[in-house]
Amino acid sequence: MRILIPSDVFPPDGRGGAAWSSYALATGLHARGHTVQVLVPCRQPCRSPLVASLAGIPVQRIPYYAPKLPFIQNYVRHERFWPRLAQAMITAAHDNGGVDIIHAQHTQAAAAAILARETLNVPVVVTVRDHWPWDYFATGLHGNRLPYPESSWAALATDLPARLGPLRGTLAIPAIPYMLAHLRRRAKLLAAADAVIAPSQYIARRLRTIVEPHRIHVLPNIVDIAATDAIAATPPRTDWSGALLLFAGKLEMNKGAGLLIDLIAALAAHRHQLPPFTLLIAGDGTMRQAIADTLTTYRLPGRVLAWIDHDELLRLTGRCDLFLFPSNWGEPLARALIEAAALGAPILAMPTGGTPDIVSHGETGILAPTVPAMVAWIVRLLNDPDTRRQLGANARRVATERFAADRLLPRYESLYNELCRARV
Repeated sequence: MRILIPSDVFPPDGRGGAAWSSYALATGLHARGHTVQVLVPCRQPCRSPLVASLAGIPVQRIPYYAPKLPFIQNYVRHERFWPRLAQAMITAAHDNGGVDIIHAQHTQAAAAAILARETLNVPVVVTVRDHWPWDYFATGLHGNRLPYPESSWAALATDLPARLGPLRGTLAIPAIPYMLAHLRRRAKLLAAADAVIAPSQYIARRLRTIVEPHRIHVLPNIVDIAATDAIAATPPRTDWSGALLLFAGKLEMNKGAGLLIDLIAALAAHRHQLPPFTLLIAGDGTMRQAIADTLTTYRLPGRVLAWIDHDELLRLTGRCDLFLFPSNWGEPLARALIEAAALGAPILAMPTGGTPDIVSHGETGILAPTVPAMVAWIVRLLNDPDTRRQLGANARRVATERFAADRLLPRYESLYNELCRARV
């Protein structure tokens, strides 16, 4: 089958979970004998070559310019760019002898793929990995802090000052008509997809207000367990002493980084109950310095590593004594958690969004809804290696059953074949 995968993010430029999930899908399909081509929007200046190959898969980057002006930037990288990205898909399909299906990942790619379908007349599948269909900022958080159902005029009028500050937020209020119109365009295009993939039951429930239920398919993100094991088996470059507590993710408020500050302070208060440990924080973002300062203030043994490469993160994850996931947004299905489970790491997470699809409390990890509850579990688990080992072993077993490439890729292929037959 000839499969075109346009994706807003893709390695090596895309360093987050969404990029690696797109990569895992592309490489998995390629390994099963499909002809796969990847197209990636690239905001100028592009850091990677416009035409390249990654793991034997051709990757073409489509450059675009977007000014650093609020809302104008969004309009240029979406409404103005969608037709050009659609044309790039059409050209790529023709240059490679045709395409059987387009599987788009994320906002730019999804809308453009629907536009390209008018010419190519092939099925379009869209994977939704965050809140972009119903939230302008794609976080699903009001003021980047509190979950809320959808963007409305009233919600945005209070969200903008909370997110941007009183002055900038108030000045941005005249942009609300554009923001709402943009959301309607996103939703209309998404609803026209032949199939929409939700990585978790949580995202599937949210999508039902936009997409007909029979078009929604719950298919988790893929992990290549054999490849992950091989990478994790090599020694890490990072050092630590004592037990290893690991956090990995963007250091932004919506990803739970703000809760890390509270967690560090609470851990310091319970230091006398803990064995020797090191808290390693792998990530970067606007809260990096505040978190580093908090570690220094409370003299907690740990450090912020900034972004480390994906392989090094896997090595650390495979060796951690506890993988911490204090995320307060509606997690679609965190790749970091899937990889932690696949590597048999004991997981301590907050029960937000799709996380319960990965972590079953007391079986494959621990779900704690508050910082005090998380700290209590850290104290308990660091003093109970047998429970940690059992949680990790159970997580590994369930990851093998639910998220392994050899389990999921046939389900993707079955969906593709069904959609192609329906088009004949």
